[in-house]
Amino acid sequence: MDVMSRTPEQREKLPRFEFSHPVCNPNFLPELMVDQANLQEFGQKVSVIRELEMKGELSRFESSQEIKRLWVALNR
Repeated sequence: MDVMSRTPEQREKLPRFEFSHPVCNPNFLPELMVDQANLQEFGQKVSVIRELEMKGELSRFESSQEIKRLWVALNR
């Protein structure tokens, strides 16, 4: 049964979810949003490097060097 087919009394008893846009949050910092995006990108790149290592396309040394390079770039 979808929400709109319920009676108003039934709808009133449904849990309410409040949507709070990050920009409306008084504790919101744009820098944190950028940091999170950068961390996600770093994680995705590390996953690709690890996959290449597991396939034998990169040596363990090459993959660790590449991950270190990405880490240094992330910290800048």
